[in-house]
Amino acid sequence: MKHSKTLYLSVLLAIATILTTSSAFAAAPTGQRGVLSARPGTALKCDESEISQNYAQAELDTFFSSGYSYWDAAQLASYWGQDVDEAKARMGSKILWGPADVALLEQFLLDARLESLQSVNDLRFYGESRYTYDDAAVLAEFWGDATPYDAKLRIERNLIMGNADEVDYALELAAPEP
Repeated sequence: MKHSKTLYLSVLLAIATILTTSSAFAAAPTGQRGVLSARPGTALKCDESEISQNYAQAELDTFFSSGYSYWDAAQLASYWGQDVDEAKARMGSKILWGPADVALLEQFLLDARLESLQSVNDLRFYGESRYTYDDAAVLAEFWGDATPYDAKLRIERNLIMGNADEVDYALELAAPEP
């Protein structure tokens, strides 16, 4: 996982927003739940569903700024039995929860990858990718694989391991000069 200053700032901002919103909501008098006061004499409408939506968006924003890829989310979606968008949100929430949960996330990702490697012949992720038969044929020659199918298997393993950039780079190097 690639951590950057932007990720840390995004996480801190999301946590501060959530904590500020949640504590202000909880501090409202019983009869005024759902109304937050921005300053004396003014009130902002804010209900629990809005807070929930804001948190869900914070989870997704955190995922997108985290350095994890679509393929990481696809691995975990398969492993957790969720769709990819749900996995992205779950990954974002684990990042927001802190370093211990990020460590758990990394372990889940490793377990998911190991599980997927056992079924590499299914070409499930290759089928979801943008790579074509022609790409596989070019890469087979470049990598020294016997057939395009062997290259598809290698592409599949690379996608499982989160190395789509490596496949793209190999394709770039293998592409015939115009």
